[in-house]
Amino acid sequence: ASSCTDCTAGHFSGAAASTCGDCAAGKFSGASASSCTDCTAGHFSGATASTCSDCGAGHFSGAAASTCGDCTAGKFSLAQSSSCTDCTAGHFSGAVASTCGDCSAGTFSGAVASSCGNCAAGTWSGAVASSCTDCTAGHFSGAAASTCSDCGAGHFSGAAASTCGDCTAGKFSLAQSSSCTDCTAGHFSGAVASTCGDCSAGTFSGAVASSCGNCAAGTWSGAVASSCTDCTAGTFSGSAATTCSSC
Repeated sequence: ASSCTDCTAGHFSGAAASTCGDCAAGKFSGASASSCTDCTAGHFSGATASTCSDCGAGHFSGAAASTCGDCTAGKFSLAQSSSCTDCTAGHFSGAVASTCGDCSAGTFSGAVASSCGNCAAGTWSGAVASSCTDCTAGHFSGAAASTCSDCGAGHFSGAAASTCGDCTAGKFSLAQSSSCTDCTAGHFSGAVASTCGDCSAGTFSGAVASSCGNCAAGTWSGAVASSCTDCTAGTFSGSAATTCSSC
Protein backbone atom coordinates (compact mmCIF):
# COMPACT_ATOMS: atom_id res chain seq x y z
CA ALA A 1 0.00 0.00 0.00
CA SER A 2 1.16 3.51 -0.75
CA SER A 3 -0.58 4.79 2.42
CA CYS A 4 -2.46 3.56 5.51
CA THR A 5 -6.23 3.87 5.90
CA ASP A 6 -7.87 5.17 9.07
CA CYS A 7 -9.93 2.74 11.13
CA THR A 8 -13.49 3.99 11.28
CA ALA A 9 -15.31 4.77 14.55
CA GLY A 10 -16.25 1.61 16.41
CA HIS A 11 -13.03 -0.09 15.30
CA PHE A 12 -9.36 -0.06 16.31
CA SER A 13 -5.91 -1.31 15.35
CA GLY A 14 -2.44 -1.53 16.76
CA ALA A 15 0.72 -0.77 14.79
CA ALA A 16 1.43 -2.60 11.54
CA ALA A 17 -2.17 -3.81 11.28
CA SER A 18 -3.58 -5.30 8.14
CA THR A 19 -7.18 -4.91 9.32
CA CYS A 20 -9.11 -3.03 11.98
CA GLY A 21 -10.74 -4.92 14.82
CA ASP A 22 -14.31 -4.41 16.00
CA CYS A 23 -14.94 -2.79 19.37
CA ALA A 24 -16.79 -5.29 21.58
CA ALA A 25 -20.16 -4.53 23.13
CA GLY A 26 -19.68 -2.31 26.18
CA LYS A 27 -16.87 -0.37 24.47
CA PHE A 28 -16.58 2.39 21.89
CA SER A 29 -14.04 4.24 19.78
CA GLY A 30 -13.74 7.24 17.54
CA ALA A 31 -12.02 7.11 14.13
CA SER A 32 -8.30 6.25 13.95
CA ALA A 33 -8.38 4.59 17.38
CA SER A 34 -5.61 2.36 18.63
CA SER A 35 -7.92 0.80 21.26
CA CYS A 36 -11.53 0.79 22.41
CA THR A 37 -12.69 2.55 25.57
CA ASP A 38 -15.03 1.06 28.16
CA CYS A 39 -18.45 2.65 28.50
CA THR A 40 -18.74 4.28 31.91
CA ALA A 41 -21.31 3.11 34.48
CA GLY A 42 -24.81 4.25 33.59
CA HIS A 43 -24.14 3.79 29.87
CA PHE A 44 -24.04 0.90 27.38
CA SER A 45 -23.14 0.01 23.80
CA GLY A 46 -23.46 -2.75 21.29
CA ALA A 47 -20.53 -3.97 19.19
CA THR A 48 -18.69 -1.55 16.85
CA ALA A 49 -20.06 1.46 18.69
CA SER A 50 -18.79 4.98 18.11
CA THR A 51 -20.35 6.20 21.35
CA CYS A 52 -22.11 4.86 24.42
CA SER A 53 -25.81 5.43 25.06
CA ASP A 54 -27.38 6.52 28.34
CA CYS A 55 -29.28 4.05 30.46
CA GLY A 56 -32.81 5.44 30.83
CA ALA A 57 -34.57 6.16 34.11
CA GLY A 58 -35.60 2.90 35.80
CA HIS A 59 -32.48 1.16 34.49
CA PHE A 60 -28.81 0.92 35.48
CA SER A 61 -25.45 -0.43 34.39
CA GLY A 62 -21.93 -0.89 35.59
CA ALA A 63 -18.90 -0.03 33.47
CA ALA A 64 -18.37 -1.74 30.07
CA ALA A 65 -22.03 -2.75 29.85
CA SER A 66 -23.61 -4.09 26.67
CA THR A 67 -27.15 -3.57 28.06
CA CYS A 68 -28.82 -1.81 30.98
CA GLY A 69 -30.51 -3.76 33.74
CA ASP A 70 -34.03 -3.09 35.02
CA CYS A 71 -34.60 -1.74 38.51
CA THR A 72 -36.66 -4.23 40.49
CA ALA A 73 -39.87 -3.30 42.33
CA GLY A 74 -39.16 -1.27 45.47
CA LYS A 75 -36.25 0.54 43.80
CA PHE A 76 -35.82 3.41 41.32
CA SER A 77 -33.18 5.19 39.26
CA LEU A 78 -32.65 8.33 37.26
CA ALA A 79 -31.09 8.27 33.80
CA GLN A 80 -27.37 7.36 33.57
CA SER A 81 -27.45 5.50 36.91
CA SER A 82 -24.86 2.97 37.97
CA SER A 83 -27.27 1.35 40.42
CA CYS A 84 -30.86 1.51 41.64
CA THR A 85 -31.85 3.26 44.87
CA ASP A 86 -34.13 1.73 47.50
CA CYS A 87 -37.52 3.35 48.08
CA THR A 88 -37.67 4.60 51.67
CA ALA A 89 -40.37 3.56 54.15
CA GLY A 90 -43.72 5.13 53.34
CA HIS A 91 -43.04 4.88 49.61
CA PHE A 92 -43.28 2.16 46.92
CA SER A 93 -42.49 1.43 43.29
CA GLY A 94 -43.11 -1.15 40.63
CA ALA A 95 -40.33 -2.48 38.41
CA VAL A 96 -38.40 -0.10 36.10
CA ALA A 97 -39.40 2.94 38.15
CA SER A 98 -37.98 6.43 37.75
CA THR A 99 -39.34 7.51 41.14
CA CYS A 100 -41.07 6.10 44.22
CA GLY A 101 -44.72 6.87 44.91
CA ASP A 102 -46.09 8.02 48.27
CA CYS A 103 -48.24 5.67 50.34
CA SER A 104 -51.64 7.31 50.76
CA ALA A 105 -53.32 7.93 54.11
CA GLY A 106 -54.67 4.69 55.55
CA THR A 107 -51.76 2.66 54.13
CA PHE A 108 -48.09 2.07 55.03
CA SER A 109 -44.88 0.47 53.81
CA GLY A 110 -41.41 -0.42 54.97
CA ALA A 111 -38.33 0.28 52.86
CA VAL A 112 -37.92 -1.32 49.39
CA ALA A 113 -41.67 -1.86 49.06
CA SER A 114 -43.42 -2.80 45.83
CA SER A 115 -46.80 -1.72 47.23
CA CYS A 116 -48.38 -0.15 50.31
CA GLY A 117 -50.38 -2.25 52.77
CA ASN A 118 -53.71 -1.23 54.29
CA CYS A 119 -53.83 -0.32 57.96
CA ALA A 120 -55.72 -2.92 59.97
CA ALA A 121 -59.01 -2.05 61.65
CA GLY A 122 -58.34 -0.26 64.93
CA THR A 123 -55.36 1.61 63.47
CA TRP A 124 -54.80 4.59 61.16
CA SER A 125 -52.11 6.44 59.24
CA GLY A 126 -51.49 9.68 57.44
CA ALA A 127 -49.78 9.80 54.05
CA VAL A 128 -46.19 8.50 53.63
CA ALA A 129 -46.42 6.32 56.76
CA SER A 130 -43.94 3.59 57.66
CA SER A 131 -46.41 2.06 60.13
CA CYS A 132 -49.97 2.44 61.39
CA THR A 133 -50.92 3.96 64.74
CA ASP A 134 -53.40 2.42 67.18
CA CYS A 135 -56.64 4.29 67.79
CA THR A 136 -56.75 5.59 71.36
CA ALA A 137 -59.39 4.39 73.82
CA GLY A 138 -62.78 5.91 73.09
CA HIS A 139 -62.18 5.80 69.35
CA PHE A 140 -62.39 3.20 66.56
CA SER A 141 -61.60 2.64 62.88
CA GLY A 142 -62.20 0.22 60.06
CA ALA A 143 -59.43 -1.01 57.77
CA ALA A 144 -57.41 1.47 55.67
CA ALA A 145 -58.44 4.39 57.89
CA SER A 146 -56.85 7.83 57.66
CA THR A 147 -58.27 8.80 61.07
CA CYS A 148 -60.09 7.26 64.02
CA SER A 149 -63.72 8.10 64.76
CA ASP A 150 -65.16 8.96 68.16
CA CYS A 151 -67.29 6.45 70.03
CA GLY A 152 -70.65 8.12 70.61
CA ALA A 153 -72.31 8.66 73.97
CA GLY A 154 -73.65 5.38 75.32
CA HIS A 155 -70.71 3.49 73.82
CA PHE A 156 -67.07 2.79 74.71
CA SER A 157 -63.87 1.25 73.43
CA GLY A 158 -60.39 0.33 74.52
CA ALA A 159 -57.31 1.13 72.44
CA ALA A 160 -56.94 -0.24 68.88
CA ALA A 161 -60.69 -0.89 68.58
CA SER A 162 -62.42 -1.72 65.32
CA THR A 163 -65.88 -1.03 66.83
CA CYS A 164 -67.37 0.58 69.92
CA GLY A 165 -69.24 -1.48 72.52
CA ASP A 166 -72.68 -0.62 73.93
CA CYS A 167 -73.09 0.41 77.55
CA THR A 168 -75.39 -2.07 79.29
CA ALA A 169 -78.47 -1.03 81.26
CA GLY A 170 -77.54 0.59 84.58
CA LYS A 171 -74.48 2.27 83.06
CA PHE A 172 -73.79 5.32 80.89
CA SER A 173 -71.00 7.03 78.99
CA LEU A 174 -70.17 10.31 77.33
CA ALA A 175 -68.66 10.44 73.83
CA GLN A 176 -65.04 9.22 73.46
CA SER A 177 -65.26 7.03 76.57
CA SER A 178 -62.92 4.15 77.31
CA SER A 179 -65.49 2.53 79.65
CA CYS A 180 -69.03 2.89 80.93
CA THR A 181 -69.82 4.38 84.34
CA ASP A 182 -72.23 2.82 86.83
CA CYS A 183 -75.41 4.72 87.61
CA THR A 184 -75.40 5.61 91.31
CA ALA A 185 -78.19 4.62 93.72
CA GLY A 186 -81.35 6.59 93.11
CA HIS A 187 -80.72 6.64 89.38
CA PHE A 188 -81.28 4.26 86.45
CA SER A 189 -80.60 3.82 82.74
CA GLY A 190 -81.49 1.60 79.85
CA ALA A 191 -78.86 0.24 77.47
CA VAL A 192 -76.72 2.64 75.38
CA ALA A 193 -77.40 5.54 77.74
CA SER A 194 -75.62 8.88 77.67
CA THR A 195 -76.83 9.75 81.19
CA CYS A 196 -78.68 8.21 84.12
CA GLY A 197 -82.22 9.25 84.96
CA ASP A 198 -83.44 10.19 88.44
CA CYS A 199 -85.80 7.88 90.29
CA SER A 200 -89.02 9.80 90.94
CA ALA A 201 -90.59 10.22 94.39
CA GLY A 202 -92.27 7.01 95.49
CA THR A 203 -89.61 4.86 93.83
CA PHE A 204 -86.00 3.83 94.58
CA SER A 205 -82.98 2.05 93.17
CA GLY A 206 -79.63 0.72 94.16
CA ALA A 207 -76.51 1.29 92.08
CA VAL A 208 -76.30 0.03 88.47
CA ALA A 209 -80.09 -0.09 88.13
CA SER A 210 -81.92 -0.51 84.85
CA SER A 211 -85.18 0.76 86.41
CA CYS A 212 -86.57 2.14 89.67
CA GLY A 213 -88.78 0.02 91.94
CA ASN A 214 -91.96 1.21 93.62
CA CYS A 215 -91.90 1.73 97.36
CA ALA A 216 -94.00 -0.90 99.14
CA ALA A 217 -97.16 0.03 101.00
CA GLY A 218 -96.27 1.40 104.39
CA THR A 219 -93.16 3.16 103.06
CA TRP A 220 -92.42 6.29 101.05
CA SER A 221 -89.58 8.10 99.28
CA GLY A 222 -88.66 11.42 97.81
CA ALA A 223 -86.94 11.73 94.42
CA VAL A 224 -83.52 10.12 93.80
CA ALA A 225 -83.94 7.69 96.67
CA SER A 226 -81.71 4.68 97.24
CA SER A 227 -84.29 3.14 99.60
CA CYS A 228 -87.78 3.73 100.96
CA THR A 229 -88.52 5.03 104.45
CA ASP A 230 -91.04 3.39 106.80
CA CYS A 231 -94.13 5.40 107.70
CA THR A 232 -94.05 6.40 111.36
CA ALA A 233 -96.60 5.19 113.89
CA GLY A 234 -99.97 6.78 113.31
CA THR A 235 -99.42 7.18 109.57
CA PHE A 236 -99.89 4.95 106.54
CA SER A 237 -99.29 4.77 102.78
CA GLY A 238 -100.13 2.72 99.73
CA SER A 239 -97.46 1.56 97.27
CA ALA A 240 -95.27 4.08 95.41
CA ALA A 241 -96.12 6.75 98.03
CA THR A 242 -94.33 10.08 98.13
CA THR A 243 -95.50 10.73 101.69
CA CYS A 244 -97.40 9.00 104.51
CA SER A 245 -100.89 10.07 105.55
CA SER A 246 -102.22 10.37 109.11
CA CYS A 247 -104.63 7.72 110.28
